[in-house]
Amino acid sequence: MARNGSLQFTDLEAVGPGTPAGRYLRLFWHPIARLKDLPAGRPKLVEILGEMFTVYRGTDGTPNVTAHRCPHRGTPLSLGWVEGDTLRCRYHGWRFDGTGQCVEQPNEDRPFCDKIRVQTYPTQEYAGLVFAYFGEGAAPPFPRYPDLDRPGVLVADPVEVLPCSFWNKIENDHGHRPWVHRATALRKNRSDILVIRQEKVEETPYGLRGSRSVSGVKSDAKSSLGLVKGEQAAAESDLQMARYKHWYMPCLKLWFQRTRAKGFEHRRDLWDTKAVWTVPINDHTNASFDVSLTPLVGEEARAYAKSRAGQEAEAESRWDLAEKILAGKMTLEDLPDDMSAYTSFTIEDYVTQVGQGPLKGRGEEMLAPSDMRIVMLRRLWMREVGALLEGQPLTQWELPTEPFIPATAWSRQLQGASA
Repeated sequence: MARNGSLQFTDLEAVGPGTPAGRYLRLFWHPIARLKDLPAGRPKLVEILGEMFTVYRGTDGTPNVTAHRCPHRGTPLSLGWVEGDTLRCRYHGWRFDGTGQCVEQPNEDRPFCDKIRVQTYPTQEYAGLVFAYFGEGAAPPFPRYPDLDRPGVLVADPVEVLPCSFWNKIENDHGHRPWVHRATALRKNRSDILVIRQEKVEETPYGLRGSRSVSGVKSDAKSSLGLVKGEQAAAESDLQMARYKHWYMPCLKLWFQRTRAKGFEHRRDLWDTKAVWTVPINDHTNASFDVSLTPLVGEEARAYAKSRAGQEAEAESRWDLAEKILAGKMTLEDLPDDMSAYTSFTIEDYVTQVGQGPLKGRGEEMLAPSDMRIVMLRRLWMREVGALLEGQPLTQWELPTEPFIPATAWSRQLQGASA
């Protein structure tokens, strides 16, 4: 693959401190947990970017992230407990405030708290997730995404942890859909999934944008989205943006798709805004933080939220099924007929991505013209990481200030849902 001096693409699989990819990733904010998985008063151990951290919320609800170990004897701080907005170590009771400052040493006749501080990291709550910044110096401004900052039902799904490199996830290309998701398409009568589409890719101020099309079919909203007629006709031209996918550097994908929530698959006019942050836990494991925003209000919104909660119950057993498939004990066609499309899609992605194995273990890849997005994404990373290693200026990625789906189209969907 491409080189930048002595840098090779396979060098970007390692993400720990001081590694090429690890240094670059630490220049950005990353999600570390779902907010609902972090109840106040319960510290939690989190591994991210090849390092361990302790995260907790005090009585005021603010998330705090500290170093993994107490500076006294190295005991994990996640074993301790929260008192107010402070964290107490279980080993000898040393207590630290939200800034990391030690405020109590119960065993010491002559406390020296003022000399003891544990490292802390900036945090931010957004889209149902807790984000943190692990780089050196002041954190950059927190990024917000206009397509997620609008009315509707916001759902942060259970964090998906896959035992493979984060590259296996972020390089999941559009060409896989009719093959990887064939079983779900046939089971759910979703012939649109089986259509082979081409993808054109271009660099943008935020990363990459891919546009999908079907050979011989005009790429307008009506043909590529298959929206219903009637009152939704006016929204078709607005929603043509849904044929695009957006990859924000370094590892966020944002796109628009018809909802897959059980009981709502028939709503051909109902589109989810999807955002997935894929973050390396370590060199061989990644976590995906999946958020969706659906333009529903009122009673229908409550029914939708209930359906998504049911999907979460399905998620508890999905990886067991995926591992059975990888082991050859069952096939994707054996998945239950009543399983939601969302859950079976994740199982199908799991077995193909985990099955790829590590970058260095695959041998030479035979990339084809249809793999252009993969080639471009790797080039971006090689360019930026190479510049970082050589002390050269990096690209200052710029986020869109307006949503990709115009406000008029979003409002029409909300009005249609409440009608």
